[in-house]
Amino acid sequence: MISLLGLTLQVAAEAPQVAIRYYADINCLKCDAFAALLPGYQEHYNADFGVVGVDIMNSENRRELEQRLRQYGQDYRTFPVVFVGNNAYQGISAIEQHFPRELEHVLETGTYRPQLAPEQTLASAPRPPQDQPPSAAYADGAGHTPMLQYFWMEGCPACARAAVFLDELEQRFPALEIDRLEVSQNRDNFARYRETARGRDIDAGAVPAFFLPGRHWIGFNQNIAVEIAEAVQTGLAGGWIDPHPAGSGFAQQQIELPLFGSISLANTPAFAVTAAIAAVDGFNPCSLWVLTFLIGLIIRTGSRRRTMAVGLAFLTVTATVYGLFILGLFTVFAAAGGLLSVRIIVAVLAVAMGLVNMKDYFAYKVGFSLTIPQRLQPAIARMGRGVFDRSGNPLAMLAMTMLFALGISVIELPCTAGFPIIWSQYVAASGISGGTFAALLALYLLVYLSIEIAVVVVSVVFMQRLAFGESHARVLKLSAGSIMVALGIAYLGIPQLTRTMSGVAWIFGSALVLSALIMITSHVIGRSSLASS
Repeated sequence: MISLLGLTLQVAAEAPQVAIRYYADINCLKCDAFAALLPGYQEHYNADFGVVGVDIMNSENRRELEQRLRQYGQDYRTFPVVFVGNNAYQGISAIEQHFPRELEHVLETGTYRPQLAPEQTLASAPRPPQDQPPSAAYADGAGHTPMLQYFWMEGCPACARAAVFLDELEQRFPALEIDRLEVSQNRDNFARYRETARGRDIDAGAVPAFFLPGRHWIGFNQNIAVEIAEAVQTGLAGGWIDPHPAGSGFAQQQIELPLFGSISLANTPAFAVTAAIAAVDGFNPCSLWVLTFLIGLIIRTGSRRRTMAVGLAFLTVTATVYGLFILGLFTVFAAAGGLLSVRIIVAVLAVAMGLVNMKDYFAYKVGFSLTIPQRLQPAIARMGRGVFDRSGNPLAMLAMTMLFALGISVIELPCTAGFPIIWSQYVAASGISGGTFAALLALYLLVYLSIEIAVVVVSVVFMQRLAFGESHARVLKLSAGSIMVALGIAYLGIPQLTRTMSGVAWIFGSALVLSALIMITSHVIGRSSLASS
């Protein structure tokens, strides 16, 4: 007799012993489904299961699992995980496919299967026989009705509405299983969401998300609710058929880009968000002040070639450092997964930094301010003059420019870090990686650089430094601050806005309208004050 997660199995005394170590989330319906299969396996194969069940949600158990998998030449991918004999199998599909083979091998030879290569332990997906009904083709290994996988997040208003709909759906269709997986506080659920999304050739870019055989929906509204209910009704009647074959929809379309590979058009809103944030970031008062100051010094040499060389060298180094900084942020946020705590921290930080920037429109550099500290400006001036003093030697001038750019990149970070933090967390939480992330990062740096390159080109053409004073800085601070606040509020309270082109336009448009209203109101009040005095 053995016990697994409260399940008792009776075994014959002469049955062969099969040792199993099983890592699972006891709240996972799929994991429970596998446990329910064990009595059938025991009866069919007359095997004695020596089972040790381990809770994967315990951090120590999770570390133990990852270490054990490395001994088998595998990285952790998904749960449940079963160790039997010389092999480890991850995911319910792989377990259902390989576990019977392990039992058959023990019965036939008295030994476990030899250790398989990691790729051989994965589940294959053979096409069901043509005479098999669609409902059977999509049934799980236990013969159950296909479940509706529902991925959601704490603090998501759309998810709250979807939960009410799913409660009603369960009452309407008692035979339907719904697997509700919260992704912000459970990394395994987030990993499962990404794995499920990859299987549909989409990105795990938003919640709520619903998956049925052959169908998926991202977001929630009345139309989606109707479509899900109709799909469930049709499926339960024996028609789990995909009415939208893979590759037919916009979300499945791919484009091939040199260097970046295959890019999903489902990420179009992410490209729009990236371009918009980078454009605003490119008008950063701190970086523009330093750039125009340096260009103003080099223009005095009277050489367009040297002015262009210094400008491009400066921008290349600062963009490289900036790109590495963003990559580091993305790596940290991606490792954190979709944790709600991280999302809250970034959103609060965005709103706080935005409000500080908006404050600078009214009280520039008064009190706490995200600008280059006044005490550092003499040092920047000395470094800039060091570049000018070496203008007679092109190589020395470029070397000094690069050193200057490295120093400035560090000094500027408190002033310029806001938008990279927001963008990196947005991309990481969207489940974007690989070639798509590389393309997004390249787009960010290209848009960011193009604005400052334009400043250099205009300066070279007219051989005149572009004036960038406090009045310009105030306007840019107000606009950037408004956008930061709008992004922070949307990211925390209405994250689905960042997943559509219209939502992106609404966020940035509302922020710019707010900025314009503040400037107009301030101007009117200022004129009224002058008139009354």
